[in-house]
Amino acid sequence: MAKAGQTQALHYHAIAGMHGCMPNYGAHHTAYNDAVEDLAYVHELGRLRTRALREDGYLELNLHKDGNEYCEIVECQGPDCEPGVS
Repeated sequence: MAKAGQTQALHYHAIAGMHGCMPNYGAHHTAYNDAVEDLAYVHELGRLRTRALREDGYLELNLHKDGNEYCEIVECQGPDCEPGVS
């Protein structure tokens, strides 16, 4: 954890889940593209949906097909964030 007044390096949280609930998938990445590829792999997104996720940082999913209702990438640099603990 960063000390008071310090910020950590920019990183990204790849998360997925159901609307209105805590995310049921989360991973920490140091690069945006790594977060995109992670979510694309987990949900087998294919090229078109991976491109949409990369451009928007958010993608609505089909619960029955993908196992989640959404996935998104959240940029973080907060002092209270503990990378590796998603």
